[in-house]
Amino acid sequence: MKKTFNLAGLAGAFALLASPAFASGGPYAVDDAGIATPGKFKLETWLSLADNDDLIFVASPGYVFEALPWIEFELTFENARRADEWETTVAPAVKIALRDVDEDGVGVALSLGSGHAGVVRRADTVYAVVPVTVPVGERVLVNLNAGVERDQATRQTEAVWGMGGQLLFDRGELIAETFGGETGSPGFQAGVRPYLFGGAAALELAYGRNLDGDRANWFTVGLSFEF
Repeated sequence: MKKTFNLAGLAGAFALLASPAFASGGPYAVDDAGIATPGKFKLETWLSLADNDDLIFVASPGYVFEALPWIEFELTFENARRADEWETTVAPAVKIALRDVDEDGVGVALSLGSGHAGVVRRADTVYAVVPVTVPVGERVLVNLNAGVERDQATRQTEAVWGMGGQLLFDRGELIAETFGGETGSPGFQAGVRPYLFGGAAALELAYGRNLDGDRANWFTVGLSFEF
């Protein structure tokens, strides 16, 4: 799920069809149960523009240590303009793989993280989400998310959810998702993800609505890669 501030993973499922660095994740809110390739850095970046003139730029580096191949560490930086006001958020996160989709048939993970409005401030939000990945046939992945998010300022805790699907091809993916919480209208997003450089990178092109809680149309372009 998109890391705390927007209700926002990486899978090893179907490694022959989908790059293991770019299954789900990126600008999509619904996370999967996989983690990045151990021993390699990943970097996900994207720019989202709304028809109400809001914008969000995100850079999200991550790493899986070879000594801890079931844990992914991530640090997401978001710079956003909402209603002509700029805001920067820093969100550290960790994802723990509990079941591997390749070995166990169904993938399960636990994602924990927090959002900080500036590096030196205490956490403004904290969250815990359980992503589940279910393969359907050879070219479809269904991702289900359920969890909670707590606003530290208002001391309110809200259940969050998401569900999405990936249709896998040799050279890319089609992705669609819907997500939300106890309050507000659900959001949705859909897009295409062509692989670049033999699967070492991926281009993100997506359209969404209600990505940031407002009834706005969002257009996203991004680039993800690992090295």
